[in-house]
Amino acid sequence: MKKVYIVHGYTASADKHWFPWLEQKLAEINIKAIRLNMPNSDNPHCDQWLSYLENNVQIDDNTIVIGHSLGCIALLNFLAKNYETPLGAIFVSGFYQPINTLPELTQFSNLYAILPPCMPFKSYVIASFDDSIVPHTYSDELAKHLKADYIRLPTGGHFLDREGITEFPLVFELIQKLLEYRKK
Repeated sequence: MKKVYIVHGYTASADKHWFPWLEQKLAEINIKAIRLNMPNSDNPHCDQWLSYLENNVQIDDNTIVIGHSLGCIALLNFLAKNYETPLGAIFVSGFYQPINTLPELTQFSNLYAILPPCMPFKSYVIASFDDSIVPHTYSDELAKHLKADYIRLPTGGHFLDREGITEFPLVFELIQKLLEYRKK
């Protein structure tokens, strides 16, 4: 069965931003979406997030993973540590290096996220030129490192509900592309 895991970021939850909308859109095409509520998102600890992913995510060749912000590097750590290979991945406002303005998240950068370039699965990185939380340059570097297809939008900020992003058709389209890519 095709399934999609959605991992939110710092100070967020599975019920925020565009995640519920995406789950609904996927249900319409008979794809199971699992929105994960990561532990203690206001004061995240890498080992807790990694353990949570290990206990709640089952990867196979019909699985797509989606990370938003801190959820991206958390997923990268999980995939690298456990040698997991999903069908594909979408990383929104992602990073893998320490961010000067968010030193409390550096612990996530120092674990497993230094992955070999060119992951053995198709991936996309989406960023916005006007992201004030994770500047697009960090997503630029993530896309280069992963050899991912990179989409930098002129606007969209950090893709948060408070910025008006409660739907994200681009992510839905990329999931459909990944599913088509699988058929080839």
